[in-house]
Amino acid sequence: MEAFLKDYGAVINAAVASARSDLGLPSATQEDLKFFGTVAAFLHDNPQLFSWRGKNKPDSNSGEHLIIKAKKFFGARAKTDYPAPPGTKPDQMVSVVMQVVYGYPESDAMRMELEHQHAMSSENIVGALLERYIAYTMEAHGWVWCAGDFVKAVDFIKWTANGWSAVQVKNRDNTENSSSSAIRNGTDIDKWFRGFSKTGATNWENFPDAESKSHLSEEGFRAFVIEYLKKAKKS
Repeated sequence: MEAFLKDYGAVINAAVASARSDLGLPSATQEDLKFFGTVAAFLHDNPQLFSWRGKNKPDSNSGEHLIIKAKKFFGARAKTDYPAPPGTKPDQMVSVVMQVVYGYPESDAMRMELEHQHAMSSENIVGALLERYIAYTMEAHGWVWCAGDFVKAVDFIKWTANGWSAVQVKNRDNTENSSSSAIRNGTDIDKWFRGFSKTGATNWENFPDAESKSHLSEEGFRAFVIEYLKKAKKS
């Protein structure tokens, strides 16, 4: 990684400056440069893991292409993850089924339909909040969040004396699709999930970093989510 950063450091710095300016973000800190440089170095060493939608895939190390990556990376970090308001109307027949089969009063069934929509909107952001919590906690211990959805099947990376460590993070053990699993086949990408769907037990103790996993916990995740959403709600 050091050799890549030495060769491409100036190009990376220029790309980050351009991307953050276009996004309306303040100038990059040394930490910003370090994090993005680490992701760029990882993709330089693992070009097959770069995710590009569309034709005319550019040179992965060109200045123009690094700007595209930097926009995705810093744009994802800067955005706020917050439940979206329901965009569809409930199916009224669901209320009828609940009344007839389960004996709910009509008023309760209608209220529960709305609560279900709110629950679904909330569930949709738990995975994003999980990644933010791990980044908030573990980037102080060498891990870097691959924000921006341009690294295939990898959410966090770490450069070590033995080379790259890469982890794909899932919220529960039943949330992985077949394409994600297929991408990991034959690679050194670890998979980690937060919880077991059938028992409700958590899996923090098995995060694939023996030295730093003690910094992660369900209590820490809960506290982070509460504080993050309170701040997002005020903004």
